[in-house]
Amino acid sequence: MTTTTTPPPPPPQSLTDDGLVPLGGVSQEEEDGNVFSHYYGQLSHQQNMLQDAIRTTTYQQAIFQNAADFKGSKVIDVGTGSGVLAFFSAQAGAEKVYGIEMSRIAVAAKKLMEANGMAGKIDIVKGKVEEVELPLGDGKKVDIIVSEPLGFLLVHERMLESYIVARDRWLKPGGKMFPTNSTVFTAPFSDKELYDECMAKSSFWDYKDFYGLDLTCMKEAAKEEHFSQPVVGYFNPDCLLCKTTSDKVN
Repeated sequence: MTTTTTPPPPPPQSLTDDGLVPLGGVSQEEEDGNVFSHYYGQLSHQQNMLQDAIRTTTYQQAIFQNAADFKGSKVIDVGTGSGVLAFFSAQAGAEKVYGIEMSRIAVAAKKLMEANGMAGKIDIVKGKVEEVELPLGDGKKVDIIVSEPLGFLLVHERMLESYIVARDRWLKPGGKMFPTNSTVFTAPFSDKELYDECMAKSSFWDYKDFYGLDLTCMKEAAKEEHFSQPVVGYFNPDCLLCKTTSDKVN
């Protein structure tokens, strides 16, 4: 009687079983201590961004409608994430694309690009834009830099700084950047519900006998802290106190 045994299935690959060697940049320990790196290193958050059809489609159209700029070009994608903008750049005719990503989602980006026939055309480089070295050769520059660096009011998450660093390090004179400029719309508003919510949060410090401790001396500091925090969300246009104004930022 002959018996056979079926070998156990291989363990599922994680985003750390990568074989992706950083070309300079942060260690895993440094990455784990970075709140944004940890956030964007999760597939669920990349999925949220990919499913933002307005943003994803707008970038695709901007790249495809300027395919003449991308044809035969060398491109850097700053903060490539899942690699989708690098992929669009290659589809538009780029000769070579370097997708730079600090978080461990770089592993997923590498696998996605390889699975979609882009190995050799798109290189995923794990590390900080400020620290990685690209195999461009001495004095070599790229033709285009793409990125999705726009946090709330442009500056949240501080991706714009890395975008500018990439420009100064690698963009050739006369090279293109996608995006090039943005417009911030601002307006004063008044929201009683939001005000009451912030006041309620600070009311905890009204306790005069919290396990025997009088907390009231910290009430004003707590109010200042709560009211200084930015709030991201929707509000009723009826809250606006004047017409919207804009200021163009280049």
